[in-house]
Amino acid sequence: MFQGFYTLGSAMISENRNLNVISNNMANASTTGYKSDKYIASTFREEVLYRSGNITPNKRTPIGTTAMIQATNDRVTDYEQGGMEPTEMPLDCAINGNGFFAVQTGTGADDIVYTRSGSFITDDEGYLAVPNIGRILGTNNAPIRVDTDALVIDTDGTVRAEDADTVYGTIRLDDFEDYYEDLVKGDNGTFTVQNGAVPQAADAQIVQGMLERSNTSMVEEMTSMMSAQRSLQAAAQLIKMYDQLDGRTVTLGSMS
Repeated sequence: MFQGFYTLGSAMISENRNLNVISNNMANASTTGYKSDKYIASTFREEVLYRSGNITPNKRTPIGTTAMIQATNDRVTDYEQGGMEPTEMPLDCAINGNGFFAVQTGTGADDIVYTRSGSFITDDEGYLAVPNIGRILGTNNAPIRVDTDALVIDTDGTVRAEDADTVYGTIRLDDFEDYYEDLVKGDNGTFTVQNGAVPQAADAQIVQGMLERSNTSMVEEMTSMMSAQRSLQAAAQLIKMYDQLDGRTVTLGSMS
């Protein structure tokens, strides 16, 4: 009886966390360069089931395994490139290929995050920046400062004035050997380095006047959401039944 409470209770917790991941993906379906997550659940404390013989009770044969409860394992990020959307805006850039823009969030050398969002602006001091995140770093590891919005950004990241030969810098693109081992996703959709990973130059091109859409599929997220909700409701109903059976058992026991 109590095993059922543990199993169903853990299933409800797991499905609730799954719904949180799905909701976050749906909320960021229109966020430039956003990479969707997938919730991965696992079982906790698997135990082997044995069959004992009638003639030789001490001889046991394994017949399978059972799990005590369902537990959270991890969320996995889908790094697949999203579709390209033309904007014709000179400060909008998309990455065609693998790689990330390096963004300086503070004054320290380690205050760097990575993003696929190329919706750039110029901040109050004239630096290319990603709104609410930080300044875009160039290949010289310094922010790129411009004095005009009329810019031409070449496929190699070179930033220059539209009506002059002035070159302001080259946008830095970084890539990593193993995204799942080297990067950890933040709350705002950016990524930070973990495990001492060292970035390498990305083999990708920058496309001006385009933005990369989120790779979230609303159809898949809606389907996953309905499935998770049904599982959650089913678990809640079964727990109610278990509670009623438990109360009935107590009542019958008190009458004996």
